[in-house]
Amino acid sequence: MKKPVRLIALLVVLLGGGTLAYSMTRPRAGYEPHQPIYFQHRRMAGAPQWTKDAEGKDVNTGGFNIPCLYCHSMEYKGRHATLPSTDICMNCHSTVGQSKEWVLVLQGYWERGEPIPWVKVHDLPDYVYYDHSVHLAAKNDQGEAKLDCVDCHGTVEEMDVVTVQSAFNMGWCLDCHRKPEMNAPTDCVTCHR
Repeated sequence: MKKPVRLIALLVVLLGGGTLAYSMTRPRAGYEPHQPIYFQHRRMAGAPQWTKDAEGKDVNTGGFNIPCLYCHSMEYKGRHATLPSTDICMNCHSTVGQSKEWVLVLQGYWERGEPIPWVKVHDLPDYVYYDHSVHLAAKNDQGEAKLDCVDCHGTVEEMDVVTVQSAFNMGWCLDCHRKPEMNAPTDCVTCHR
């Protein structure tokens, strides 16, 4: 092979290898799976924004300020964050939003007694042990929570569709565990059991 061809081949290999290495450091960055129901977190969890309509009536064009833990209810009690059940959704939507297409789809699941087949967005590999309750129950010296949902999941209340915002890889987790204020273990068996 001639020298320029070898150089180009070497550059292609290095570029391909670099791209692969980078993708493995953030394998799920921006992951945004298609969900069975178009659910706008910004509308449900976001802050209200009151404006006047053409008739002078107050109208909320923002969100409803529903806390994460209303729908994802097991974080403080168990290892896993639960996905909302159809019953949780129907607590409100048996009377609210009846004409909206996505609410009709939701009602269909509810009437058939089927769970909504949500697709997990934040999903760690099976070889990683993670416990939501331990992380959310951790307090600092002042008795305040060390972590909040936003620390790992980003500002979900500002997203229409939830996407992965953090690296969720070993280095990212260890960076947090190594912060002196966290006082968290860094031995292998903490996360790999």
